Amino acid sequence: MTALFIAFFWKLLLPLLVVVAVLDWLTASDQRKVMVLRKSGLSQRAIAKRLGISRHAVSKLCNAL
Repeated sequence: MTALFIAFFWKLLLPLLVVVAVLDWLTASDQRKVMVLRKSGLSQRAIAKRLGISRHAVSKLCNAL
């Protein structure tokens, strides 16, 4: 029974979770993206470059958190 559950999870549910995570990231606001990237350890400069926004905008979004 456990093996069946694991097989179900890996074959069906995990790809669905990945799709949901990607769609969530694509539709997330800049503020949410900045928050996630900042918590992962990226500098404000790196975040600005990755998201294609100014460092000033990243700084304002970080201060708003």
